[in-house]
Amino acid sequence: MTVTDKLDYEDDLLEDIQEYEYQEMFEKANNIVLGFMASTAATGAVPIPFADAPLLVGQQVAMMVAINNVFTFNIERDALASLVTAVIGVGGATVIGKTVVSNLLKLIPGVGTGAGCVISAGTAGVITLALGKAYIEVCKAVKMGKLDQNDLTKKAGLDMLKKSFKEQMEKSKK
Repeated sequence: MTVTDKLDYEDDLLEDIQEYEYQEMFEKANNIVLGFMASTAATGAVPIPFADAPLLVGQQVAMMVAINNVFTFNIERDALASLVTAVIGVGGATVIGKTVVSNLLKLIPGVGTGAGCVISAGTAGVITLALGKAYIEVCKAVKMGKLDQNDLTKKAGLDMLKKSFKEQMEKSKK
């Protein structure tokens, strides 16, 4: 084995190890998203009208903090909360409409409450799933050197997150 062959082998090994570590990070992050999706769906099912919104944002921020831990990023909770509120607004009229309708249905005793809870739970779960998967995409971009970690909570990161969130929401419609 020549020196060049040995160096090539070491480079290939390092790339394989790095790729394995990235795949493990992505898998852990996806599992976190699935757990929080279930959690926010349960919160959305609470039969008290309009009481779930602050709880949902808190859970989504906690999800992003957990994802940051997987990727070893250190980002302030307040910055993440700002990202969540900015990105959720991108969901547009459909999300807002479902949220309002489901919460109004919760005001009607019996069948309305049940229907409102189901719609609200589904909406909360879908939004959380889309947000989590979009945030993972942004974290991947940081890990791959396509986005600086310091830009994650700035315009470049926000724009990337909004775009990815819209794409994830489109996937959920199919």
